[in-house]
Amino acid sequence: MLTNGTELNMKNKVDQKGMSGKIFFLIFLFLFSGSNASYGREVSRMELEKVTDLIMSPGCNYVYTLTNCPSPQADQMRELVKDRIKKGESTEEILSYFEDVYGLKILAQPSKKGFYFIAWWFPYFLILDVFVLAGIFLFLWRKKSGNKDTPLNDINPEIETLLEDEVRKFRENE
Repeated sequence: MLTNGTELNMKNKVDQKGMSGKIFFLIFLFLFSGSNASYGREVSRMELEKVTDLIMSPGCNYVYTLTNCPSPQADQMRELVKDRIKKGESTEEILSYFEDVYGLKILAQPSKKGFYFIAWWFPYFLILDVFVLAGIFLFLWRKKSGNKDTPLNDINPEIETLLEDEVRKFRENE
């Protein structure tokens, strides 16, 4: 038979082994789950291009988007976008990150707020204004030219007889 002291020592060792196993399991669970649960998923090409089409490439002097730029810098930036999508970030969060790092020129489409809202819609307002002004011009022109037209019934009978005589003389001379 074991004494009380020996039994307690053995129980503590068993409890410590059980506790260390639980701690190891919790650490393992924490590392491979949580906020990075979607990190291992595969990102489709369409999903990647949906974001990279909205970002201009500094490697191509901001002429091409990340999707179309063949530079090595664009490749690195595409990988960064892919990693951020894998982590579960939204398109807005990714665009905000690149805007913070590179400034507004990195965005293929300016944000539609403030001055950029006016700049974005100005061409449409300009086209609308041209149509409105053309309509007003045509309306006024037609109204003004309508007053000059005289109906056929208002022709002076003397002028009509003179005109008929002239036409007859012209036909006789032929």
